[in-house]
Amino acid sequence: MIGQYAAEWEAKGGIFSLAQGVVWWREPTSSTQALISALQEKDSMLHMYGPDEGLIDLRDALQEKIRDENGLEHHQVMVTVGANQAYVNCVLTLVEEQDKCVVFKPYYFNHVMALQMTLPKDCLMVGSSSDDGIPDLKWLESNLRQDSSIKMVTIVNPGNPTGTLLSRDFLQKAVDLCRYYGCWLILDCTYEYFVPRGSRFDGCFKDPHVLHIFSFSKAYALAGYRCGYVTVSRDAHGVYEEMTKVQDTIPIAPSRISQIAALGAMKAGSSWVEEKVATLDTGRSAILKALEPLDQIMGGSGAMYIMGKLKDGSDDQEVARRLVQEFGVAVIPGSFCGSPGWIRVCYANLPPEKCLEAAVRLKKGILAVEEDASL
Repeated sequence: MIGQYAAEWEAKGGIFSLAQGVVWWREPTSSTQALISALQEKDSMLHMYGPDEGLIDLRDALQEKIRDENGLEHHQVMVTVGANQAYVNCVLTLVEEQDKCVVFKPYYFNHVMALQMTLPKDCLMVGSSSDDGIPDLKWLESNLRQDSSIKMVTIVNPGNPTGTLLSRDFLQKAVDLCRYYGCWLILDCTYEYFVPRGSRFDGCFKDPHVLHIFSFSKAYALAGYRCGYVTVSRDAHGVYEEMTKVQDTIPIAPSRISQIAALGAMKAGSSWVEEKVATLDTGRSAILKALEPLDQIMGGSGAMYIMGKLKDGSDDQEVARRLVQEFGVAVIPGSFCGSPGWIRVCYANLPPEKCLEAAVRLKKGILAVEEDASL
């Protein structure tokens, strides 16, 4: 849509994207320096395959990170081509052809696509969430009790697309349910650093049936380098070894240059990330205000997203098209996330001053489409 209408907005500052989940800042200087050093190294190994599970220096740094920041001791780390490939690794390793998998709507569409590509249609189960974006664990428990073929449950925390930060107590209930009924729990922690200022991410668990997924794309602004990782408990016997077979079949190994960029970024430290994330407060507040005309708003407490509910009967894809064409601002239709009639707005992909401009356009657009829907 942006490409379709870009020429019409060229003289008006261009179209502001509040759609794709990316950050406005650049990678740390330490990452760039690591790349330069690697490229200038006389006996560089950049052209060679690396270990399937990732470069040892990066894995060592990640082992220390998950121990100190996430409380995950006795866990192994596998570096992947982004968090999306980490999730595909989990699906191909843990799920058999007739096993069922659970996601909760609004869901992250790439999770659903990974399951759709690998399993029969009736093996995907979609639960609902509350008005605050909290997955329905009563629904989950009822289905786990009745259907022993459910083998994997996926929860994103903080949420994509919901923008909801889930409490430790809530997640513990999900962990306990999955343990009791003998299924795997995948916790996608891509947005671990995107929590309210003064808060601490506390969403990881030592249980061997829980796998955690992380990413360098958001916090360290390395989306284009495609580097993520997944953690597996050493008590989940055989899982890491089986996942290594999946890894060797798909990428063989993650790109060396991407891993060097990731290791360099880690040297900047979590405090560097926290300073960058703090700059999102301005955009978050502006987008929340822009969405006030809507009857219902979800999220804003974590990750980089807010969802808004359009008037009943509204076509969210048509609304998204109108927002681009008529108001020069792009959002994601909620139907892409299993929630038609909603829109997802990202407040991280523009610098604060640009996000303020985008919020003005968004509010004008929301007022217009809501008024038309009332006629």
